[in-house]
Amino acid sequence: MTAIRPPSSPQFPDRMTNPFPQTTHPTQNGFPPPAFPPNSSLPPVQFPPNTYQPNSSVFPSVPQYQPTLMNQHTSSPTPPLPPSNFYPTTANPSPLPPTNLYSTIPPSTSSQPTIRPMYPSPASAYRPQTQPSQLPSQMPNQYSQQPSSVYPYSQYGNNSNSIATTSPAMTTQPVYSGQQPQSMPYGMGGNINGASNQVVNNINGPFPNNNNNNYLVDLLKEKTVLSPFADDPPISPLLNEDSQQMNCSPEVMRCSLNVIPQTKDLLNKSRLPLGVLIHPFKDLESLSVIQGTKIVRCDGCKSYINPFVTFLDNTRWRCSICFRMNDLPQEFLFDPVTKTFGDPSRRPEVRFGTVEYTATSDYMARPPQSAMYLFLLDVSHNAVQTGYLQSFCDILFENLSTLPGDARTKIGFITYDSRIHFYDLSDRQNGTFRIMVVPDLENIENKLDEVFPVPDGIMVNLTECRTIIESFLNELPKVYQNNYETDSALGSTLLIAGKLLQQTGGRITVLQTRIPNVNPGALNGQTSKEPTIITPTSDFYKKLSLDFASQQIACDLFLLNSHYIDLTTLSCISKYSGGEVKYYPNFHSIQTPDQVERFENDFRRYLQRKIGFEAVMRLRSPPALSIQTFHGNGFVRSVDLLVLPNINPDAAFGMQVAIEDSLAQYKAVTFQIALLYTSSKGERRIRVHTLSLPVSATLKDICSNADQEAMVALIAKMAADRSTTSSIQEAREGLCNVACDVIKATMSNDSSNRGVSLYVPHAIRLLPLYMLSMIKSTAFRAGSSVKIDERAYYLDLCKTLPTQYLIQMFYPDLYPIHTIEDKSRIIQDGEDQLYVPARVQLSFQHIDAHGVYILDTSECIYMYVGRAISDHFVQNVFNQPTFSVLPFDSYSLPELDNPLSIKIHNFLTYLIQNRSNGVAVHIIREDSPNRYLFTRYMVDDRSESSMSYVEFLRYIQEQIKK
Repeated sequence: MTAIRPPSSPQFPDRMTNPFPQTTHPTQNGFPPPAFPPNSSLPPVQFPPNTYQPNSSVFPSVPQYQPTLMNQHTSSPTPPLPPSNFYPTTANPSPLPPTNLYSTIPPSTSSQPTIRPMYPSPASAYRPQTQPSQLPSQMPNQYSQQPSSVYPYSQYGNNSNSIATTSPAMTTQPVYSGQQPQSMPYGMGGNINGASNQVVNNINGPFPNNNNNNYLVDLLKEKTVLSPFADDPPISPLLNEDSQQMNCSPEVMRCSLNVIPQTKDLLNKSRLPLGVLIHPFKDLESLSVIQGTKIVRCDGCKSYINPFVTFLDNTRWRCSICFRMNDLPQEFLFDPVTKTFGDPSRRPEVRFGTVEYTATSDYMARPPQSAMYLFLLDVSHNAVQTGYLQSFCDILFENLSTLPGDARTKIGFITYDSRIHFYDLSDRQNGTFRIMVVPDLENIENKLDEVFPVPDGIMVNLTECRTIIESFLNELPKVYQNNYETDSALGSTLLIAGKLLQQTGGRITVLQTRIPNVNPGALNGQTSKEPTIITPTSDFYKKLSLDFASQQIACDLFLLNSHYIDLTTLSCISKYSGGEVKYYPNFHSIQTPDQVERFENDFRRYLQRKIGFEAVMRLRSPPALSIQTFHGNGFVRSVDLLVLPNINPDAAFGMQVAIEDSLAQYKAVTFQIALLYTSSKGERRIRVHTLSLPVSATLKDICSNADQEAMVALIAKMAADRSTTSSIQEAREGLCNVACDVIKATMSNDSSNRGVSLYVPHAIRLLPLYMLSMIKSTAFRAGSSVKIDERAYYLDLCKTLPTQYLIQMFYPDLYPIHTIEDKSRIIQDGEDQLYVPARVQLSFQHIDAHGVYILDTSECIYMYVGRAISDHFVQNVFNQPTFSVLPFDSYSLPELDNPLSIKIHNFLTYLIQNRSNGVAVHIIREDSPNRYLFTRYMVDDRSESSMSYVEFLRYIQEQIKK
């Protein structure tokens, strides 16, 4: 495994009532800073020496929007369309016939498993069409359950908060090494946990003695609260079977509470945050695409018809959001499958939680524009020395054919140092390209029209000028190999790029290696100390980003710097234009192979993934609810509308929700996300996701149905905002107090055992662990050991990463790989078997010098080799005779023809194959100078300046007793 690369296919299927001290903060982008979850009522605390010390101030309350602002969509800019009659099913933005994204894996004829490619092609080839087996009996999992047989998403069939039911068809038997596993239907990312029954108890009731049936967990006794295998997002047991099937996938939209509190007072009493996490443009395995001329929408709130509406008869339906009565068009009675009329319940719009409509010109402000890709390349001396230009040109050359678009797709390049260089790539140059230089950049913002001598030749048609573009990519690294200009005029280049794309919109991709130092947009490269507030030092890039957003231009940043680059300020160009930021510190083509591998994998994925242009996204919810804050990259145009010049499958968003009025008349609450965008093929599309959740007036239902991972992701976004409006220290204190407040509010009222126990609902058992890991993370860690750019980058990730990757960033997965043959879940994958080791918590009590461990941090996979590992393992996995011969650090794992090597390679493929970001593998010996890269993630253990997990639990207990 000399390289880990993404698939060549462009599609990637996936898998807070005491008030706080009031602080006045400036609004950003038209929105106030977010209100952190429930206000803390805890007194100031005293910490032992060398531990984290919060003060009494936490995240302040902020004014909320009036509920009357919500759902006022009567003046919709987009009138409804006429009737539809055709429903192809496809995940492709263009209306193609249905295809099976699963590829057939040929059976192996060998007696041992074969090595699967790290990034197979097509991308779905190794999404296991598998049957999981029961975990060996020596590795019990008290938190595991059977998958549901009725939930439509097999990977989300596990409801960790409901009473598990088993049937003969779902029963599994223990599988030991060497035994054939039982067959069971299984989908990629599905439940591979063992079976156990879960009894739902009253939150203040007695505690059963049977550990497998404990609803309340004593954190002080159950030190190991992490499930050996990944838990699926919980499903509310208060939902009926039909609603569970019709909700959209939790990977697309999930709520921090799977049961909505009936009143605001009940929400405050629970101390739990309420919000929705959205991954709207995620790659899907299948998608119902509805073509035609009629889109049925509510006349009141303008929501789209969905599975949770009520049909009064065949002519009327009631909206599930505003409860308005609407007329049902006759065309909606037609079933496209059976070609018959009469039953509207058979339509895909009311059967699936996610659908996509093909819109007409009524949904367009202008005709769809062609896909426009403009690359801005830093060619200063520092950039040339990193060697990134060669990697850039090679990967783009390989992927010109996979760039999303059609025959109208255009591409262009601008390079810059202290000057700006344009390239005429049109065919009028007789097969060659011409370089034009703008040497005088003084007051360039006032003379942009003078620097376009041949604008038509800069953005050229990709198909017509393919030969010249390929020649340009082959020659570009040579042109600047002896460049000694050290300055960077990024600001001027961005102004020119905006001028180029202002009529059409499009995507700007910036590759930058040093801090810009030429006006406009010059930044100060000197930092005297760690700032207390992570905030931009200039508003130039924010203003430019807002201009880009108004012109439907998105800007993406790839930062490959070895010195301070002021990422906080530069990232504004992406934040408000719907772009993204990628960061590769100390990038060098020879000295940092791990960063090179990450960059190449990320950039390859970046070029291949689908893209949407000129997008807007709206969240609709009942009038009793209101949106407080948006989290993510984009421009907030109104209370519930987000403008996204570009949308990509890796972009995620969060929205804080407030309860304004009582929900006593509601049995369920419906959230609906509508994403209107233009595909790369020039089609206007509307992707609609709908989620319905029950309403309850009991605290027990609220707490026992919380989604702890979604809560952590939402809290991380709030804390990231707090870091930019106040300080990192206040964000850390807020995280600590959240753990105390939530546990105090949700734990049993029985105080007889508070001195020796810390009982919490099973659904939030991981919250203290995750809060501690966040406090110790790069984004929120105290002190000056974290570089400013690095902290700013991870704070940005808190706002934009999908939930599963955000959780992994805070609390990586640790696997003892040396036990892969003895203590693993065996998943049957066709004729092959996939061995998945059980996870362990991040503590050195689980690290043995005789073992080898894989630590998956999402961006990098570390393989930690103990100094006493057996020679047999070293020979069969690393192809070296003994541990002492292994290099201290290496970045590739040899592919050897033996069962152990094959199992480890296949497991690495299983970890890597479907994630959206590039991954590097870093093999570290126990005595390596870079050992800290692995040990810094042992967040369960005590460090010089922070508590251990057990100490943190004791601290929480002491605060609750006060």
